[in-house]
Amino acid sequence: MKNKFSREHWLSPDVLGFAAHWAWIWCVFWSSRFYEEGAQLGAAAFTPGTMLEPLWVVSLLANVVSIAAFLLLARVRNPLSELRVVPWEAAVLTALGTLCVSLLPGLVDPSSAPTLYLVGAVLTGVGSGGIVVLWGERLVEYGPRRLMRVFVAAIIMAAGAYGVLLALPATAAHLAVAALPLMSIACYRRQARRLPRVPQKYRNLPVAARLPLVMILVAFFFGLSFGLMKGLMAPVGAGWINLRDLLNIVAIVGAAGAFYITSAVFKMDFDHLTYQVALPAMAAGFLFLPLHEPLSIIGTAVHQFGYQYFYIVLWAIWAVLAAREEVPAAWMAAWGLLAIQLGQFAGSVAADVSHPFLASDLSLAMLAALVIFLILLVSLFVFGNRSASTGWGFVRPMEEEARPAAGTGLDEACEALARRHRLTSREQDVFQLLARGRNRAFIRKELVIGDETVKSHVKAVYRKFEVHSQQELINLVEEERTAG
Repeated sequence: MKNKFSREHWLSPDVLGFAAHWAWIWCVFWSSRFYEEGAQLGAAAFTPGTMLEPLWVVSLLANVVSIAAFLLLARVRNPLSELRVVPWEAAVLTALGTLCVSLLPGLVDPSSAPTLYLVGAVLTGVGSGGIVVLWGERLVEYGPRRLMRVFVAAIIMAAGAYGVLLALPATAAHLAVAALPLMSIACYRRQARRLPRVPQKYRNLPVAARLPLVMILVAFFFGLSFGLMKGLMAPVGAGWINLRDLLNIVAIVGAAGAFYITSAVFKMDFDHLTYQVALPAMAAGFLFLPLHEPLSIIGTAVHQFGYQYFYIVLWAIWAVLAAREEVPAAWMAAWGLLAIQLGQFAGSVAADVSHPFLASDLSLAMLAALVIFLILLVSLFVFGNRSASTGWGFVRPMEEEARPAAGTGLDEACEALARRHRLTSREQDVFQLLARGRNRAFIRKELVIGDETVKSHVKAVYRKFEVHSQQELINLVEEERTAG
């Protein structure tokens, strides 16, 4: 199969459904038609003087609770795609919530409108949390390569849909946006009928893997950065809102295209995708924090570019980790999504609390310098050590295989190669872990052996296979599996 999208790929249910989900997010949380019209309604329930957008923060908090519930569900019931009613429940809640924050407040008694608005914010958060976990599971199951193609195609298609929705009259736009979650789940269910049914023995597997702590901390940090940007940089004067929204959508689409080029054409690994592209863009966005419109708007778009770029990187990382840890895709995706949303909520609240102390340009400049310094620290100590701390940084996502199908034997391929190259019993243990992408620190803990012993076995394995890197070793295993 050629490495490109055909017309069928562009119009596949997964691309259309994921695009509908993204178009809904942009319209509800990045379009002044929603949050500007309803801000006064929600503000009645907030502490006077707060800078938080009620729809954003209430929906985000409900989103965190919803994703946490799906995370617990994924531990005992997987895959989630086997659930028939839950996806539609999530879609209906999201659609009703969208109407409650847009169309319905104008049709009820003015005294009831603020309450209806906040109820809608809760419903959008609960429902959309379920939708994004379901899509997370579906795309993570696809593996990094197909995930990235679907993601990029959906982002581009969603941008076009967003432009069309903004051109509609207000009432028609509100109804159309409320229908997007239903469309997204309809496409999700249609695609489910095209996919092979998961064998019974692979359903409801208990999760025994270790917590992906490094990935969770990194996801939380990036969510925190975005929350700070949303709270400090996104609020602008009324005359600049439309320009800000437009530049943010352009930045998101540009980030998707840039990610595809750097991963598919230049074949960067996760470390370089992160600290050579995403982190510098995010840090550069905060350089604009002390400035005023329109420069601050440009800073928001620059940060959005870096954040969205790394957001796609994170989804690809989840696909790699789920396959290598052999855990349910929903469990891995839900942990990542929960960390991101918690970070966004914490960042938004921190920005709101600190706002009274940031009245001067000097204080804003000092905060910007602090955030940039923290981003550089993450770049240096998490991603700058060439995978020693993550175990997945060296992986090139476009060269990574999807999760092995049932009956595909990674262990069998390793055993055949081990016999062919006359590995000892301990070398075979080390080889199997290397073939799964494990780093030396993991091998040392897993096999309970010393650092020097690990180095000795790794050198012996490389020598017998006549390779010089772990990636070359993994390539040999994949060739063996393909040949088999």
